[in-house]
Amino acid sequence: MRHKAIVVLFTVGLITASVYLGTVVVSSPDTGLTVLAGAIPALLCGLIILQQKTDQRFLLRLYLAALILRWGLAWLIYTRHQQLFFGGDAETFDIVGNALSSAWSGLGLSDSPYMLRYTGVGNSGWGMFYYVGSIYYVIGHNALAVQLINSVFGAATCVVVYKIALMIYPSQRVARTAAILTAFSPSMILWSSQMLKDAPIVLCLTLSALYTLKLRSRFALMDGLLLLLSLFCLFTLRHYAFYIMFIAIAATLLFAARNFTPLKLVKGGLLVVTIGVMLSYMGAGRMPGAQLDMKRVQASRLWSAKVANTGYGGDVDITDPQAAIAFLPIGVLYVLFAPFPWMITNLRQMITLPELLVWWALIPMFAKGFWHAARHRLKESFAICVFTLGLTLAYALYQSNVGTAYRHRAQLYVFFFIFIGIGIELRREARLRNRLQPAIVRPAFATLVTAPESVQLRSNPSGSY
Repeated sequence: MRHKAIVVLFTVGLITASVYLGTVVVSSPDTGLTVLAGAIPALLCGLIILQQKTDQRFLLRLYLAALILRWGLAWLIYTRHQQLFFGGDAETFDIVGNALSSAWSGLGLSDSPYMLRYTGVGNSGWGMFYYVGSIYYVIGHNALAVQLINSVFGAATCVVVYKIALMIYPSQRVARTAAILTAFSPSMILWSSQMLKDAPIVLCLTLSALYTLKLRSRFALMDGLLLLLSLFCLFTLRHYAFYIMFIAIAATLLFAARNFTPLKLVKGGLLVVTIGVMLSYMGAGRMPGAQLDMKRVQASRLWSAKVANTGYGGDVDITDPQAAIAFLPIGVLYVLFAPFPWMITNLRQMITLPELLVWWALIPMFAKGFWHAARHRLKESFAICVFTLGLTLAYALYQSNVGTAYRHRAQLYVFFFIFIGIGIELRREARLRNRLQPAIVRPAFATLVTAPESVQLRSNPSGSY
């Protein structure tokens, strides 16, 4: 009866929403295009989830809940004009993306010095401008449409995290915990509901990890092509994250394959070489030197530390190896835990405090899960262990601004949540074992002998009565 009532209410709500949207589309074609731009990728992701055989009902509900939350926040940020308050980069992506779209329509030059400053392949994040420009070219200048599509990416990431967790630690509880944390973490919701590159970056990272785990178990051409596509998209969005992920993938395919054999080593090597060659033709091979130029990194750190009130470590010269190593623990501390309570001086920082308190409380579970994965399930978790550790150390050296460190930590949360899920499950199993373990007691005849019986035993040494 309850199930039928839910179905009826859902049907009525769907019909009402359809009529309302139809009225809106007729009265405002631009609004209709916005809704359509968000609805098409959302429906495609929903259809993919319906093809899943494992925990389909849970995943669909979680996806819809995560999507509604992100769409709602995207609408509020857009209508309240709070893009600059929550993420100033959104304005840059909007302006340059619109200029690029106009250039493709013949109303400007896409190869002018101004445009190449942002869209040149040598600049990290150039793919985001093409992504925004492509949407604008199809439906017109519509920032909300990009926010809605990014929201779909953020909601879809929850499902990908679920599948990764299930492959690393085959427990439905662990997978559900990681997916729920990804869906409802405030920072994950915030950064994926704006016109920022965080949502596509995180989706590309998780997809790269997922297809790596699949190829580690069994080679499939489609998985290889999807891995290549995910890596290329990641390269266009964030260069250094791409190189760290590629190293983690290469090491996994070479040395962490299931049922390791010399033949699998050869197959893994060929796959890594093939992916590397194809990506190098796309421009990835020309970038490592520039990205690892410590003088360039140091200049960026100095600027970041000076431009904001929450700068730190700007006086540390990481071009000196000894200074860099000495600063590394402090950098890791800021990347994992900042902003600290004494740094909170305004409303924007204050709203991060509840999530920070929960994150700090879950740190023991994260450490427990990471240690267990590294010790007992290293082959399964090798890719995300290497990537998580590598990107954390890279951010520790590169970042010198608390706000940026907090924002970039969200790109690691998806993997942190998997380890947290493992840690919580290990604690639950330990408590269950302790509860079920029988108490060790001494034999009754050694403790329950009464005084008259003891006298009788002494008076009858032979034991006869």
